[in-house]
Parts: sequence; C-alpha cells; structure tokens
Amino acid sequence: MDSEKLTRSYYSKLIRLPSTQNLVLWVSGESFLAILRSFSDGLSYILGFVIYAGLSLLAFRKRIRTSLFLTGLFGILYLLLSFFPATLPYSFGLFSPLVAYTLVIDYGEKASTVISVFTGLIPGYTLVGLSLDIPLLVFYLLVGAFSFVYFDFINRQGTKITGFPSLNIVRPFLKAFSYRREDELEAFLERISTGFQTSVLSLKLGEVVLLVPRIHYGMYGRVGSSGFIYQLEDLLKDKILVFHGPGSHELDIPSSRESMKVAQAIASGLNDGWTPLKFQGLRIFNESQFVFTSLIFDKISLSFAERPGKGIDDLPGNLWDESLITGNFIVDCHNESLKEEIGHKDEIVLKSFLSKKLILDEKELQVGYGETRIGANCEGVCDNRVKALVIGDGAKRILVLYVYANNADEETSRKARELFKDKFDRVILVTPDDHSCTASVWGNLYSPARPCNAMLEAFKEATEMALSNIKKVEASYKIITIKTKIIGKFVSVMVQGLEQVGNTAMKTFWIPIIFPYFLLFLILLGHGLFKI
Repeated sequence: MDSEKLTRSYYSKLIRLPSTQNLVLWVSGESFLAILRSFSDGLSYILGFVIYAGLSLLAFRKRIRTSLFLTGLFGILYLLLSFFPATLPYSFGLFSPLVAYTLVIDYGEKASTVISVFTGLIPGYTLVGLSLDIPLLVFYLLVGAFSFVYFDFINRQGTKITGFPSLNIVRPFLKAFSYRREDELEAFLERISTGFQTSVLSLKLGEVVLLVPRIHYGMYGRVGSSGFIYQLEDLLKDKILVFHGPGSHELDIPSSRESMKVAQAIASGLNDGWTPLKFQGLRIFNESQFVFTSLIFDKISLSFAERPGKGIDDLPGNLWDESLITGNFIVDCHNESLKEEIGHKDEIVLKSFLSKKLILDEKELQVGYGETRIGANCEGVCDNRVKALVIGDGAKRILVLYVYANNADEETSRKARELFKDKFDRVILVTPDDHSCTASVWGNLYSPARPCNAMLEAFKEATEMALSNIKKVEASYKIITIKTKIIGKFVSVMVQGLEQVGNTAMKTFWIPIIFPYFLLFLILLGHGLFKI
C-alpha cells in the first residue's frame, strides 16, 4: 500500500465530534438524570459523577469537546450501572483505557496512564466514603498497568521498524490535526530529514516560465512544502507554471520555512544564466500505457506524461537521475486518479523513453498564455485560478490547462478534451499534486478535482485569452541546483511502520478496553465466592 492510500485509510477513521453546544446539552441532561438518581442512591452518586466530569475537564483542558464527549459516553454507562450498586466505585475505571488512549496525544505514555487512573480513582473512592478499599485500589492499579504495558508493546513494534517509538511518530501528526500545531510536526520532520541537492528545470517560453522542481508538494495544508507553489508565485509574480516532476513524499521539504528558502533561491536563480534553445517542434508518443506530449528542443525536451484509463500519481523519483543525464525532462500530469500502480515494466518504459534523443528541423515556437478564476467552488480545487498555455509549432497546436488540485477525476479530463477537441491536436489537463488543501475536510484526506460548470467556463475564458495573445517567441532554459533538506527514505520507513504497527494496533486496541470489564467480573466473582 502506498503512503497516500494508507494515510487516507487511517485519516478516514478520525471522528468529528459534535458541537460544544450539543455536547454540553448531552452532559447536562445526564447530570440531571444523575441528580434524580441520587435521590434513591444518595448524594455520593451525583458527587462522583460531578468529580469525574471536573477531573476530565482538567485532564483535557486543551480539548474541551473531547472531555465532554467522553463524559457523555461514561454517563450512559454510569446510569446503567446504578442498578448494580456494587459496581459503581469501579465504573470510572472501566473508561480509563479509553481516556489514556485519548490523552496520549497530549502527554507521554506514563503521564497519560497515571492521569487516566487518578481521574477514575478519586471519584471511585468518593463512593466508598474515602475509606481504604484494597480491591478497589488494586483494580485501578492493574487497569493502569495493563494500559501502560500495551503502550509499551505498540512503541516497541515501531522501534523495531523505524528506530522511533510508534507514539513518538504519531503524536506530532495527531497534535497538528487536533490543534493545528503544525510547528511541532515540522520540528519533528526537521529532525528526521536529510540533506539533499535538488534540481529545478527552468524553461522560458517568451514571457512564460515553466518550472519543474525536484520537489514534492507535501505533506499537507501548511506543513512542509505544501505551499511551495504559492510561495514561488508570490515571489515571482510573473506568468509561471510550476509543474510536478517525478517523485513522491520522499521529496517533501520538512518545513514551510525551508520551503521558502528554496523558493527564494529559485527566484534569485532565474535572474540570469539562461541558455538559448532552438525549438524543434511538438511530438505525441504512445509508449505502452503512457501518452507523452513533448516539446522538443535542440538541447532538452519536456514531455507531459499521461496514463489514460490507468491513472497517474507520483512517477518514480529516480527518473530525475535519467533526466539530468539525457536532458529529457518529464511532467507528471496528475490528471487522472490512480487505478493501477506503476510497476517495474512501466518504469522500464519510462526510462527507455527518457533515453531517446531526437534531432529534428527547427520550427517556429508560438506561445499564448491566459489566466482567469473559477466563478464558484468546485470540489477538489485548492485555488480557484485556472491557467491556459497554448503552444504551437506551425503544424501542431496543444493546450495545457492548469488547475490547482491534488489530481483530477477522469471525467474532468474527458470534459476538458471534449470542450476543445476541434481546436487543438492535444488537450492536456495538469494538476501540480497540490497538497495545500489536503486534510482540510475532516475524515476525507482529499478529493480530486471534479468537473463543474464554473470550471469549464473558466477553461473557455482562459483558453480564449491565450489564443488572443499567441505569438512567436524565443526559448531558453536553465538548471538550478539548490542545497536543501527533504524527508527522504524515512517516508518509506514511516509507511512501513504505519502499515505494520497500524495493522497490529487495529487488531489489538480493544484488548485494554475490555480488560477492566474482565477484571471487574473476577473481583465480583471473588467477592461472591468469599461470601459463600
């Protein structure tokens, strides 16, 4: 399983809690029922519930809704167990493992376990008149010990695979998702990152600059290099298109701060040192499952890679090494959601294509550029701008439509082609694998760009603008090299760890949860046998 699929799988399991107002109403209703119940069970009944709710709020002071939600769940159990008075002092401990699970986001494993135990132990002893009750004390200590042993078990599984305890890796991500504390996640990513010399293909077509950085635009939201495209656009403020080259999350820059440094280095590097190019025309190649639309020059080529019917999502990163040797560069169009993984045979096809060297006659390069905005919100679109790039060689003419999204629905590409099929030899929808709006919708990691009327209208407007200013231009290029940091191979280690440890955790997480019930059964059974 690749990193995106695995992350999507676990992200979909996150629970979005009800509003604070609804949770307060829920807990207030339970408190009212507890007051009514205390008329028959005594004042200690409502006192125990109030103390538990107060300690829960104190423990989860950074997450009030979580506290209210857990208190609400516990209230149901508390009311049910009120019909079995002997179990009430133990009832608070039945939720201790669940509380410990939730607290581990904010605290270490030891602290989470201790807090969860005392959150139950104090109100539990309130119900027995604060007198020493050995079975009750043993119950809470055993529940806490079992939870801690389970945390240690999960951590050891992660250490074997990644070299880091599992919860040390997961905690920064959960904090970032829960509190938007991206700085802590980026600090962790900085620690595990590695030095790297990245390369950027810069291709100037008249006033338009095409950039293909050896960078992946992740991790998500404002974390890492997710905002790299926008950082670069803000710095340059020119007609630029930043494309996605080969590579996946191993090429993520660990922090937005480091990402900005790279963007500034590129902006500075574009000022001079360009090498003139002779344009040799447009060619369309069908190679196995791939379709390549190539801009061919005397010194380099740039090909837009598509994979109709199979989808395309992150080409192998080692293709960059081939490109830097041969001068044949590739854009991962990211224009159709992946249906079939790219295998070893596909990689051979890609490398073989990049090794080709064509020598053709010089042709006139014609370029037109247009940009507009989508007039409504369309699903999967991170920024409502649309760019259109028209390129012609006198005989052929292609249209590149650029949408800020993390891949696109197959229907989006089909409708774009249908819209302009009579005007161009090839219509190519391109997304830059934009992760800036990834994880912005709770429970859904991201959606590919889906077609909507407003988007199609924007395509028409941007294309008409590009056609209206098409003209003959000169071409030049430059390869910029920059020292930076990337997450590197640790991504694959994290994915392996998440897959294996996550699989183990999903199969075993229920064991600490049911342990208190089993232990309570044994204690009650022991009480009964002792009385007999």
